[in-house]
Amino acid sequence: MPMNRREFLQDSATALAFSALTPGLALDGPASSVRRKVIYDQDNSGPLGTDIQAMLMLLQADNVDLLGITLVTGDDWLQQEMAYTLRLLEMMGRTKVPVFAGAELPMINRKEEALLRYQLYGGHRLDPWLGAFNRSSRGPGDVRPLPPPYNRFAELTQQQEHAARFIIRTVRENPGQVTLYAGGPLTNVALAILLDPGIVPLVPEIIFMGAGINLFTNAFNVFFDPEASRIVLRAPWPKVTIVTVDLGEQVHIGDELSPGRRMVEEISERAASPISDLFRQHSLPEFRKNPASNGFRMPDEMCAAQITDPSIFTQSVSMYIDITTAPGSRYGDSMFWDKNWDGIWEFRVERTPQWYAGPPPGARLVDVITAMDVQRFKQHFVDLMIKPIQKA
Repeated sequence: MPMNRREFLQDSATALAFSALTPGLALDGPASSVRRKVIYDQDNSGPLGTDIQAMLMLLQADNVDLLGITLVTGDDWLQQEMAYTLRLLEMMGRTKVPVFAGAELPMINRKEEALLRYQLYGGHRLDPWLGAFNRSSRGPGDVRPLPPPYNRFAELTQQQEHAARFIIRTVRENPGQVTLYAGGPLTNVALAILLDPGIVPLVPEIIFMGAGINLFTNAFNVFFDPEASRIVLRAPWPKVTIVTVDLGEQVHIGDELSPGRRMVEEISERAASPISDLFRQHSLPEFRKNPASNGFRMPDEMCAAQITDPSIFTQSVSMYIDITTAPGSRYGDSMFWDKNWDGIWEFRVERTPQWYAGPPPGARLVDVITAMDVQRFKQHFVDLMIKPIQKA
């Protein structure tokens, strides 16, 4: 008996998800009173910005057990990110947090192709930002000296295990307990899935910063490695939470905490070193030079808040998501469909699919955060920055 496409997608997604589940595994997320075990997968560009600020939030949070940091090329090349990350951990007194190098290149996408696409089809609102693929960026092995307050390279060294292997091992050792924070391109997570698909149902939540619905659909963390994004976002995770660029634009680092008082001013004056030093040297000068600026949006910090205080977010919608990987002008675009999309034709196996009529069978439902308590988020971020440094 023929079924319509909505029924087919719902049935197939449910079957795939539950067929992979370990019997008896509890999939509920950790209670708010329990320290959440977290793997922080990120493209940590420095010296300060949304990547580093989100990392500082997790380091400062009392309810987070940061099991490890896994790095992936994205906003910068992997080795440069490693230099900033290791030195920052030293400065914060958190030398026991292990750091793992992951993918230095996307699965297929390359700098030359990315630049050619921009030449052929134009860019988007962040053009010409391509992270490590910027025309002016240096090579992957050319690591720049670290500016103050970093001052020097770290004595702390990276772990020898590959990031994808660490993700697999840690999830296997802590089934149903490890939250995956994915703040950069999804290459490391995709590699982990390809090496061991069985980890997917063992992760209670993966939180991804990327994709866009209204502002622009060609978002950096997706288009840098679209193939990896498609692999990860099609996997049957128990829960996928997405912070889109749309949500990220609701708060900027230069916004006011109270009338006439910016967040960066509060942090620069009240935080302890090295957090105060970072903001005084690499954030505050921008707004003193240009008082009209409000700086960059805060999506990575919002992903961190989903871990440290998810009650800040007041609304989410369940949507299907898929990623365009076909060559051309839409390579790396994010595509969303409402959970109750209107399937206008019956699906039969022998019929050629028409994806514009609805999501493809491989698309998964994800939770897209759409609303938040902006003032609570800003206060939460500042509170974490100005609290005593968590050294352990």
